Amino acid sequence: MRVKRLKFRPIAIVVSSFVLVIFAGAGLLCLPFAVKSGEPDFLVALFTATSATCVTGHTVVDTYTYFTGFGQAIVLLLIQIGGLGFITIISLFMLYIKKDVTLSDRKLALQSAGGLKMTGLKQLLKYIFIGTFSLEFLGAVLLCISFVPVYGWGLGIWQAVFTSISSFCNAGFSLTGANGGYSLAGFASDPLLLIVVMALIAIGGLGFYVWYDVIKNRFRPSRYSLHTKVVLIATGGIIVLAWALFMAFEWNNPGTIGGMNAGDKMLNSLFFAVTPRTAGHYTVDMNYFSDGSYILSNLLMFVGGSPGSTAGGVKTTTFVVLILTMITACRRERQVRVFKRGIEQDDVINAVTVSMLYVIAILLSVFIICGIDGGKDYVSDYGETWVAGINFKSVLFEVISAISATGLTMGITAELSVVSQVILILLMFFGRVGGYTLVLVFSETRRPPAITRLPEHIMIG
Repeated sequence: MRVKRLKFRPIAIVVSSFVLVIFAGAGLLCLPFAVKSGEPDFLVALFTATSATCVTGHTVVDTYTYFTGFGQAIVLLLIQIGGLGFITIISLFMLYIKKDVTLSDRKLALQSAGGLKMTGLKQLLKYIFIGTFSLEFLGAVLLCISFVPVYGWGLGIWQAVFTSISSFCNAGFSLTGANGGYSLAGFASDPLLLIVVMALIAIGGLGFYVWYDVIKNRFRPSRYSLHTKVVLIATGGIIVLAWALFMAFEWNNPGTIGGMNAGDKMLNSLFFAVTPRTAGHYTVDMNYFSDGSYILSNLLMFVGGSPGSTAGGVKTTTFVVLILTMITACRRERQVRVFKRGIEQDDVINAVTVSMLYVIAILLSVFIICGIDGGKDYVSDYGETWVAGINFKSVLFEVISAISATGLTMGITAELSVVSQVILILLMFFGRVGGYTLVLVFSETRRPPAITRLPEHIMIG
C-alpha cells in the first residue's frame, strides 16, 4: 500500500512551532526544581509558558517569588524564542549550514521572519540576530546602572538582562518582586531606566523588515519601501498623539502622576504612550487611570505594533489601511492610495478581516468571562481590595491585553476561574500568531470560482 506523504504549508509549520515551544516550556516549568515551593501547578506553568512564548506578559503568579532561578531562566528563554520566532532561529542555521535549501525552506523562513521578498532573506535573518542580541546587550548594560544599586551585583545584573530581553521582545515580564515591587512601579522617577525600556520596546515593535530596509538604504527615506514608510510614520504619529493625550488626562490625577514633578509627569506620560503598544510594563496602578486614559490604553493595545515584529495587536499597517479605506470611501474613490502608491485590494480585505476577527474574539471572550467571574472581589497589585469587583471594565482591559500580547493588567488575572484563564491562554496564542494566520491554517486552498456572479447592490448604513 502506498502511503501519501503529508505536506504542511509553511504557515502551518510556523503556527505548530509555537504550540510545540509552549508545551515544551510548560513541561520544564512543571519540574519540581523550577518552582520555589517544589510543588508545580500545570495550569500556572501552561499559562506562564504561553504568556512568555507569545511575548504577552500576563501572569497568574509573581515570576520572581514563584519560580526558582531555573524557572526564571526558562521563562526568559521562552520570551527570546517567542520574540524571534522558533522557525526564524532554525531558518538561520538552515540557510547558513545547508547547501541544498529548497524553495519551501525559504518560504518558511520568510513567513517566520516577516519579510516581504525572497531576495535578501539570508541577509535579513543575519540582521535580525545581530541586531536583536546587540540591542539587548546594550540595553542590559544601561539597565545595570539602575538595577545594581538597588538589588546588588548578582541580582541586579540578572534583573537588567531579564528586563532588557523582556522589553525588546515586548513581553512585559519583570523580576521586581524581589523587593516587593510590581513591574517598574519603583522606578517611575528613574529617567535612564524608563528611556532605555521605551527605546527597546519601540525598536522591537517596528518589525525586522523595517530594520533591514532602514539599514540597507542608509537612512535615505526616499528609498524606503511603502511598508517601511507607513510603519515609521504610523508608529511616530501614534506615540506622539498618545503622549499628548495621556498628559492631558493624567496631569492632575493624584492616583497616577498627579503628585510627580513636571519632568516625571512628561516622562511617565510618554511611557504610558509606548508601553500599551504590546509591551506590558507599567509604573502606576492602572486601576486609577481616568476614563480617558483607560479608553486610550485599550485602543493602543488593540492597534499594537507592526507586522513581522515582536509586538502583537492588529498592527499599525492594518490600522492605517482601515483609516485610508474609510477616507477613500468618503471621497467616493475606487482605489486606496498612500504616498503616491495604490494599496492592493487583497491587503484592504485582509485588514478588514483581521480587525473583525479581533473584535469578534474580544466581544465573545468578554461575554463569557463576565458571565463566569463577573462580580467577584479581587486584590489589586498594591494590595487594595476593590469593592466593585471583577466587572466589564476590568475584563475588557484584560481580554484586549491578552489578545494584543500586551500583558498590562488591572490585577484580576490571578482571581479568574480556570475556564477564564484558559480563555486568556487561547487569546494570547491567537494574538501572537495572528487571527488571519489561523484562518489560513485551517482553510483549504481553493481555486478561484470558474463563474463570476452578476453583482447587485445592497443598502449600506
